[in-house]
Amino acid sequence: MIAAIMGATGLVGNALLSQLIESEHYSKVIVIGRSTPALVEHQFGAEKVQFIACQLDELHELTLTDKIDHAFCCLGTTIKQAGSEEAFIQVDKLSVLAFAKLCQGQENPALKFLVVTAHGASAKSSVFYNRVKGELEQSLMTLALPVLNIFQPSLLLGKREDSRFLEGIGQVLLGGLSWLFVGSLRQYQPIKAETVAEAMYQVALAPQAAPTTRTISNVMMHECHHEKQPNDA
Repeated sequence: MIAAIMGATGLVGNALLSQLIESEHYSKVIVIGRSTPALVEHQFGAEKVQFIACQLDELHELTLTDKIDHAFCCLGTTIKQAGSEEAFIQVDKLSVLAFAKLCQGQENPALKFLVVTAHGASAKSSVFYNRVKGELEQSLMTLALPVLNIFQPSLLLGKREDSRFLEGIGQVLLGGLSWLFVGSLRQYQPIKAETVAEAMYQVALAPQAAPTTRTISNVMMHECHHEKQPNDA
């Protein structure tokens, strides 16, 4: 199969890219983005990965020559990094939608689109971040993609190349207290980026008949991590 991924230089995207490269299920991995991902640790990475340099606002001009089987979107930023609420919307909503439309344009009836949003995403949320994520989910659903899988992680744990001060404090304070998140609090339990990537990979390989729209919660991703790994033999 052929996979396409956006956001491959982020926490989840980088971990997912490693799995896609090492998987026997994918013959080619198309990486779309502004920066080339690091592939030095992957023996066959340079051979298997095709990097397409593209600014986010140019996605609508892009054409993919390969038929995409699985499209993974791990784009995500912060208002501080983006510079404004409008710029945040451009990255976390409009660019994701442009990527989805790009893949949908190939008219592959078996296309799977897998996207990372956030726990608490709701178009009715009073929190700007969650509201934008919720609006994104609603917009993706209106596209009628053959198979749509939405992943809603809580606070992501992992070492970022870019510094996010408040998120870093949250990782230190909450990461070591994950054992306290029991019962109804499990939905808020911090989650490793590798665990989210692992869940995306497993869901992508699981049989799903179109049309299907599924939301994978933070709790479900934690549980997926403890289940038996898919047989890649």
